[in-house]
Amino acid sequence: MYLYIYDSFLNDKKYADLLIKIEKRITDLGIKGKIARLSILKNMKELIIDGVKEGVETVVAIGNSQTFARVINIVADLDVTLGMIPVDNNNPIARVLGIPPRTLACEVLASRIIKKIDLGKINNYYFINAAEIENGDVIIEYSDFKVSPVTTNSRVTLHNFASNEQLGGASSPVDGILEAVITPIKSTILGKKNISGTVLPFTKIKIGSGGDEQISILTDEQIILKTPAEVTVAPQKLKVIVGSDRSFE
Repeated sequence: MYLYIYDSFLNDKKYADLLIKIEKRITDLGIKGKIARLSILKNMKELIIDGVKEGVETVVAIGNSQTFARVINIVADLDVTLGMIPVDNNNPIARVLGIPPRTLACEVLASRIIKKIDLGKINNYYFINAAEIENGDVIIEYSDFKVSPVTTNSRVTLHNFASNEQLGGASSPVDGILEAVITPIKSTILGKKNISGTVLPFTKIKIGSGGDEQISILTDEQIILKTPAEVTVAPQKLKVIVGSDRSFE
């Protein structure tokens, strides 16, 4: 049984025609299910928990990458499979998973190729893509070492998956490893310029501050957490429907 979660921004009338097309394609493919539309009065967690109690086995998030990031923190600890229908092309999570936007994503759902992928976990919060700290007085406890950026202007990014350009080598969401990338940022007359970063593969690190002030960690471009934080990998934590064009095996 499928549960389709429509993010609240899809209540805008400009999405009406697209949602009609998606619903028609879902019907044609024989993967109809219950539809839940988020609003101020409807809580995502309650809708999903209630759906699971009623026999839902697959939760499909319809929206953007922020929609998907919010859903994983609910379904990661449930025995369900997660699917995704992106409504735009600007979705790095969907690209890694091989999921095309809009009605084409329905074909991926129907093919039902399921992979178990890793998640990152900061304290008790999961992230699927990346978490980032910029210009903080950061101390990373890595194995038996303590590591800090060498410049005041810097970025620390924690990757679950990333492109070759971001890491100098591809990062996979099925390898049981996360990567911390420490990148100095140099200010020039043309603006800020990233310098080649240091890559630290890890399964567990601790992040703290060199002073008394807490440092902000932005996860999946939407949730801000604070240090001190323990970051770990949760191997094969999420069952997700992927496409044949995904960036991993």
